[in-house]
Amino acid sequence: MKNAISIFMLNILFAVSPFSLAIASESDMDSSPVQVVLGGTLLVKEGGEHHCQAASFLGRQARFLKPPARWSWSKGQEKWRVSLLGVDFADHPGIHTLRFIGCPGVSSRSILVVNRHFMTSRLHVKKSFVHPPKSFFDRIRRESREIHQGLAERTGIAFQEPFVMPINGRITHDFGAIRILNGTPLSRHSGEDIDGPEGLPVKAANTGRVVIADRFYYDGNMVILDHGGGLFTEYLHLSRIRVKKGQRVRQGQVVGNLGHTGRVTGPVLHYGAVLGNAHVNPLLLSKFPVAVLEIP
Repeated sequence: MKNAISIFMLNILFAVSPFSLAIASESDMDSSPVQVVLGGTLLVKEGGEHHCQAASFLGRQARFLKPPARWSWSKGQEKWRVSLLGVDFADHPGIHTLRFIGCPGVSSRSILVVNRHFMTSRLHVKKSFVHPPKSFFDRIRRESREIHQGLAERTGIAFQEPFVMPINGRITHDFGAIRILNGTPLSRHSGEDIDGPEGLPVKAANTGRVVIADRFYYDGNMVILDHGGGLFTEYLHLSRIRVKKGQRVRQGQVVGNLGHTGRVTGPVLHYGAVLGNAHVNPLLLSKFPVAVLEIP
């Protein structure tokens, strides 16, 4: 397919861009603001003395939570609490204010949201997937509500280790791409499409709980995992679902098989990630977090 990008080339891009980890403490925040790219993640760490309830950034709030005992990002800081925040591909680049809720003594911080290039992709699919028949409207609305309800759940942090790729394959449709289907501009692409052979096992990127495992009009057979702290991963267009709603899965466990159900042109895995209602780049989860802000 056009605009194919290999995992190798994407890793090179990440290595030379602002996607790399940035850390700032309370003392140097004013002179050197933390940078986070569109689609990136921000980890705010609070030493426990301020007892902050939540952090607010770009109109989204995230509670401070106690991470698991062996959490990879808090070794030696067991008393710290963390808030996980995402930057959506549609957010505006520039300086934005990070505010703290429930701790008046802690000042707000400035965060620099860095722009990035997004591809434009042109695809041809069945007409019914661009202009669905009216008879499917109720189903599409019902499925949209179900997805939003699943992504609205907020639970404690369940994952402890860095995320892994659900499959190895060729990226053919980039995160945040501007989509034009059958000549009609549609919503942005919220994940990464990864090509592979039909039936290839698709594995959980990290430990979590299944909040959705069902068939949908646009998404086909889909699994969504809740990893806690407002972070979810999505696995779309599966030929077969191999987990059930409410089931807890471990990192690397098979959740389904690659397929071409829903609005696709061939066998592909749409791998997506949502953090606090922000669509974030799932490939960056292997580098989680993109940026860290520490409040002692």
